[in-house]
Amino acid sequence: MSTPFTPLFSGGTGRSGTTAIVNLLNHHRQVHTSLPREIRYLTDRFGLLDLNFKRPLNFENTNSELTKRLLSKLIFIKGKSATSIFYQRMSGRWWQEVGKKGNPRGLCQAIELDFLNEQLTNFKKEKRTNLYHASIQLYLNLSSAQIKKPDIKYFADSTPANIQNGNRIIKLLPDAHFINMIRDGRDVAYSVSKERWGPDDPHLALKWWQKRIELAHLGLERVSVDKKINLRLEDLILYNRTQSYNLILKFLDLEDQEQLRLEFDKTFAKEKMSMGLWKNEVKSPTKFEQTYLKVLKQLSDKGIEIKQYY
Repeated sequence: MSTPFTPLFSGGTGRSGTTAIVNLLNHHRQVHTSLPREIRYLTDRFGLLDLNFKRPLNFENTNSELTKRLLSKLIFIKGKSATSIFYQRMSGRWWQEVGKKGNPRGLCQAIELDFLNEQLTNFKKEKRTNLYHASIQLYLNLSSAQIKKPDIKYFADSTPANIQNGNRIIKLLPDAHFINMIRDGRDVAYSVSKERWGPDDPHLALKWWQKRIELAHLGLERVSVDKKINLRLEDLILYNRTQSYNLILKFLDLEDQEQLRLEFDKTFAKEKMSMGLWKNEVKSPTKFEQTYLKVLKQLSDKGIEIKQYY
């Protein structure tokens, strides 16, 4: 199926620049970044990927997620199908929820409810004979409806779980490209511990980061090298700014633009790099550091090299 644009997915562990990179690219005339930045209905539990392909068990990396998986089986036993839950969430949390600042967040930011309902009606009809084709068409239609600029080459989304879902996304959208954002695990763990959705203990968050790094590595195994790239947040901000910037343009085959360079300097300004805050905030920073070194060794043993900058 020919597509009007190339799907572009940034992702990683979270708190590693996944949104910042698509916000930057949104300033290029050939890139449109989704509203909301995380479309959710593709990679979330009971999303399009789950409807089409089995959800890997290793995705359930916390007790809470394992509980949700068990509860979902009970739901099916009671006669509620995965498809019915998909429709419920499309008109519920994926359509609109309350954001961090109390404002509406979801597909409601970019499309009209009547249009969404029209597309869901079409999806229901087509899925009876071809779920796979219906899923692709729904994604393309909901994404295309957001695009107002001409000559758009990429439609970008920044859901962190995009990367761990890379092998499944590429089955649904074979032309998709992926930007895997990576950041020092200690800084990610400390940052995640301040969020409502992650482990509140930095030590636990460090193991959470390790699992997400491993899932990201596995998630891109079947994606060809010309459709994926790893970027370090520290390189974009401090250590290899020019090289990283040029690498992005080369990977996406985009022309350099003055506006993009200006936004790059703002988005990835050196003063925005917060490194080492954990040293004065986590309990037992020495133990925290030792755990991190062990994690890096365990990742290396699995063929995943994470450079330590400090």
